[in-house]
Amino acid sequence: MKRSGSGAISMLLAMLIIAILYIFMMPMLKDMGGLGIGNSSLNKESVEEHVNKQVEDIQRMRQQTIDMNNKINQEY
Repeated sequence: MKRSGSGAISMLLAMLIIAILYIFMMPMLKDMGGLGIGNSSLNKESVEEHVNKQVEDIQRMRQQTIDMNNKINQEY
């Protein structure tokens, strides 16, 4: 005959197994979590320089468009 407490005992054993697995897997999860940020080979200054260059290019093209529109409006 099955006792009424056997379901609770099996649930506690399952939770214990999950907790043990979590404790053993935690160091590996910590190493994987910081992999993309801390050990990145990207240089923040080079990214900033790249963004600044793109902004300058956009400003230059905008100014060229304004100049061309002014030139066309002066001709007519």
